[in-house]
Amino acid sequence: MPQYLVKPVNRIYAGGQNVNIQEFKVGANATPAKMLPGRWVVYDAADGAVKESGAKASDVMGILEVDSGMLLTDNYAAAAMCKVIPLVSGVYVMCTLVAGAGNVVVMGDGVVTAADGKTAKLAVGAIGTQGTITGKVLLAEDPTAADKTCLVELVGGRQAAAAA
Repeated sequence: MPQYLVKPVNRIYAGGQNVNIQEFKVGANATPAKMLPGRWVVYDAADGAVKESGAKASDVMGILEVDSGMLLTDNYAAAAMCKVIPLVSGVYVMCTLVAGAGNVVVMGDGVVTAADGKTAKLAVGAIGTQGTITGKVLLAEDPTAADKTCLVELVGGRQAAAAA
């Protein structure tokens, strides 16, 4: 038995609190090529529909899970039903950490959304300018040269809005 958390194979859900995986329709404003397991999603314009999140999103509702018969590299098609792990504290998931020298993460670092539903390290900045803090890192990763999968513990809640 491993002494610490292990990255799952062909899954996004990695453990922690039991979670009720939900189903949504891939929305009309989604980019199917970016609707990949391990990417953050936000609500789309139509009820019951989602699309990939943008950078520093403040309305993150969850992360895409692998559906049966799918691989981590398979995207959800337009108007298809997709599986979403809701943003619930205490759930461990694998997310796609965006490539970049400023995105090296260590245990305990906070993460937020990046473009195309990916994940980025929480930067130093004014409150309300980072978007929703989606999780904290559980295993260190260095995505300097390429995107990496990163094990995070989800944290529910939103960051306060910036003063207008």
